[in-house]
Amino acid sequence: MDKKELRVKLLVKRENISDREIEERSRGILGKLKEMDEFKRARTVMIYVSFGKEIRTWEFIQECLALGKEVITPICNNKDGTLILGKTPEFPEGFKQTKFGILELPACNCNHADIEDIDFIVMPGLAFSKEGGRLGYGAGYYDKLLEHKSEKTVTVAPSFEEFVLENLPIEPHDVRMDYVVTDSKIYKSSDYLPKE
Repeated sequence: MDKKELRVKLLVKRENISDREIEERSRGILGKLKEMDEFKRARTVMIYVSFGKEIRTWEFIQECLALGKEVITPICNNKDGTLILGKTPEFPEGFKQTKFGILELPACNCNHADIEDIDFIVMPGLAFSKEGGRLGYGAGYYDKLLEHKSEKTVTVAPSFEEFVLENLPIEPHDVRMDYVVTDSKIYKSSDYLPKE
């Protein structure tokens, strides 16, 4: 099955999860993520703003702000297919809904951050592998962004356990996640990759 077919199949599967179940499971998954030492040490955290049936991040964004972390949220630059990184001093105040229904800060009304200054990135995606592989939505925004991240930046993907797949189609340019955090486990990608 190619990436396009897999995306369609997984989107249908995810749509069948009730909103209530998503809320409950999201809290558990993000609760685990908050206990990670890498998160506790992080000063600057980039977090996607959840949409549709994604793992819910709104409450998590507010918790990060309350902890005194500098929060960065992504803004899609549709002109060149890149992400602008918006410094987010409060949430959801100041955010506007895009034509796709996603909440974003207006790029012209916020201070921008540099990917190299981010300590911890919470990544969206449709499916993942234990080895840190990620199947996104196909636009490549995050792949382009992660090419420029610092070596110290930790990438973490929250996921429902049933969306961690054995045979995920991965291409050489795809950037692996350092961790995949699910309802039942934290997968550290380096534990599952072949040793060099």
